[in-house]
Amino acid sequence: MPDLYPRECNENLMSKVVKLCFLVITGVAIVGCASTPANLQKETAKSIGGNVTSGQVNVFSIDRGAIDVTWKASTPTGNYDCNADDMVRHVECTKK
Repeated sequence: MPDLYPRECNENLMSKVVKLCFLVITGVAIVGCASTPANLQKETAKSIGGNVTSGQVNVFSIDRGAIDVTWKASTPTGNYDCNADDMVRHVECTKK
């Protein structure tokens, strides 16, 4: 019986699968790094403005989605609901 899947095809397919897995893992790691609590504190302080520093921001209830991240923040000026894209570039914080 002839071999329907030559060895070269199997090796090529495995190579592609390994590369795809690597890219997915790398992407997840990059997104996770962008939305660390320290980075969310910094971006929250920037979004709120005024005299709030990142050290004065407490972030909690962090929810990392596939394309966005949401969190709550407490500061000396009040409590906020915040959201941003997955790379924490477009931050919006709304005072509660």
